[in-house]
Amino acid sequence: MDERRNNTKKTILNLLIAVAILAVVVFLLFLAVGFVETTMPNDSYEIRIAGLSGLAVNGTATVMIPVPANAKGELVIFEAFSVRQPAGWRAAVRETQYGKMLAFTTTEGYAQDIFLPTGEFETKEEPRLLVPVLATPDNASVAEFTRAMNGTYTTVVFLDGFVPSPEDAAPISFDLRYRGGGGMKRLIKENTWTTTVNTAVPSTASGFVPVPADYYVIPGGIYF
Repeated sequence: MDERRNNTKKTILNLLIAVAILAVVVFLLFLAVGFVETTMPNDSYEIRIAGLSGLAVNGTATVMIPVPANAKGELVIFEAFSVRQPAGWRAAVRETQYGKMLAFTTTEGYAQDIFLPTGEFETKEEPRLLVPVLATPDNASVAEFTRAMNGTYTTVVFLDGFVPSPEDAAPISFDLRYRGGGGMKRLIKENTWTTTVNTAVPSTASGFVPVPADYYVIPGGIYF
């Protein structure tokens, strides 16, 4: 009886050891796959400008918005690739008194709202935000500001060439969202940098209009 009980215990113990070894092997296999897996960082910029639809155009109308750049002011996305053209508009990067901006122009009699999603993979991992930067909290430099985890700074949009609409007309809303980084290598995920502009400007506005931009960082780390 005791011998049979001992044999049963040995069988159960061997089974538990086998299950434990199998679990370790499976874990190591998944770890090995994750260790060699590499995901490239991604830049994406989603542009939504509403309230333009139906506005009369006085010859040529222009809308300009900030563009993604690193702390040195070097542009990404639009410098390497041609700018996609939204319906009813011609798009191009233009030099302004504040630096480069993404300009949309139209000669149609009436404007259309703008929706332009764009993105690309790349090799760099560095802080990015939407420029131009007109002001940062406590007058910090752009390089200093991008080292923070979050904050709000001042950028600028531009409107020109629209026939003035009534004072009670619907405003023009700018919903801009840039997201960059987030690559992964050897189980280590890099930071993700995000900048958003979500504001409304009166349709009667003309010229450069300062607007707030929210900047925040999603920390990376080790992922299993």
